[in-house]
Amino acid sequence: MAELENNPRYLVGKFFAKSLEKNPLGSPAERHIHIYLPPDYFKDLKRSYPVIYFLHGYLGSHQNITVGPNAEDKWKPLTSLGPEIAAMFHTERMASYHMFDQWLQAGEVKPFIFVQPDGSLHRPHMLNVKNMVSGEISLKGSFYIDSPYIGNYESYIANDIIKYVDHSYRTIPEAAHRALVGSSMGGYGALSVCLGRPGLFAAVAALSPGNFTQDTLSWKLRVPMLHNLLGEEAAAETGDIAYNDILDTMDLVYSNDRRLLPTIKFSPDGKVVECDRVALANWEKRDLNNIIKSATSPFKDIKLKIDCDRNDEFGLAAEAAKIHTSLRERGVPHEFEIYYDPEAAPSPHQLGIAYRTPAAIKFCLSHIG
Repeated sequence: MAELENNPRYLVGKFFAKSLEKNPLGSPAERHIHIYLPPDYFKDLKRSYPVIYFLHGYLGSHQNITVGPNAEDKWKPLTSLGPEIAAMFHTERMASYHMFDQWLQAGEVKPFIFVQPDGSLHRPHMLNVKNMVSGEISLKGSFYIDSPYIGNYESYIANDIIKYVDHSYRTIPEAAHRALVGSSMGGYGALSVCLGRPGLFAAVAALSPGNFTQDTLSWKLRVPMLHNLLGEEAAAETGDIAYNDILDTMDLVYSNDRRLLPTIKFSPDGKVVECDRVALANWEKRDLNNIIKSATSPFKDIKLKIDCDRNDEFGLAAEAAKIHTSLRERGVPHEFEIYYDPEAAPSPHQLGIAYRTPAAIKFCLSHIG
C-alpha cells in the first residue's frame, strides 16, 4: 500500500505494550499501531486533537486493518473476481483516510486523530485458513479482555495504547475528547472496555457487537456472498470452519483450563442440554448482559450507540437486542437500531459494519469535539 508508506499523515507505529509482556501464549508484546493524522497536523503545531480509537473485528490484525487510505484497496482481492462480484461492494460508503480528509475539507467534522491498534493474538486459525480479503493466514482475536489464558488485552487498550498515543501525538489527553468505536469482536471489546474501565471515554459506538453466548453455540454461519462465489456446499463448509474457529478461540479466552465445547450436548432443536457447568459459568461471566446487570454505574457519562443488521449472518441481531434490553433495564441512555440495508445483503455482518462505520465515527465525533 504505497500511499500508506508515502503520506506522512498515514502512519504505522510500533511500540512495546507492557500489559502484554510475558503473556501465557507468548504473543508479541511489541505491537504495530495504525494512525491517521488530520491535514493540518504538521501545519498548526500548537493545536491538539480529540482521538477516535477503533477496535477491529475477529479477522483484523496489524496486517489486515479495517480502515485504510482507500477502501478500494482493502476489498480489491474480491472485487477483482469480476464485475458481478465487484457490484456487490459499495466502497464509496466505507470509511477511509481519504473519506476523513473529505469530511474535513467540507467542514463536516472538526479535525481528529484516528487510531487502530492490533487486537489479534498472533495465533493462527485452528486450520491455518487464509483470510479471503488479505490473503494472510487468519489470526485468532483477543476479544479485548484481560484473561489469565491469553494476557491482558483490556489493559493493553486502556493503559498502553492511550498512554502511547497521548505521549507520541498532540492529543487532548482527557476523557471528554476521547471515543471508542468497535466492530464485531471490536464492538464487544468497546463495550467491555468501557464497562471495565469507566472514565476513559466520552462516547462509544458498537457495530454488530460479537457477544457470543450459550444461545449462539449451535448457530450455523452462512454468508450469502459465499454461495455466489463457492456454491452452497462449499459455502456451508466454509461457514462452519470460520464459526468453529471463533468458538474455539472463545473457549481459549474464557475457559482454557476447563474447556466448554468438548462437553456440550445439544437437543435436536439446538439447545444445550448437557455441558460442564463450571466451564459454562466461565463463559457466562463474560456475557455483556451479565456485566451490565452487575455493574455499579454502567456507561456513566458515556454517549452510547449500538446497531446491527437484522440479517446479520452470525445471529448477532438477537444478541444486540438483548444488550439493548439489559441497558434499558439499568436505565442507561443509548441509541439502538436493528436496521436493514439491502446493499449489505451479500454479507450483512461485514458489509453492514463497513457501511455503518462512517456514521459511528461521526456519532462519536459529535460528542468529543
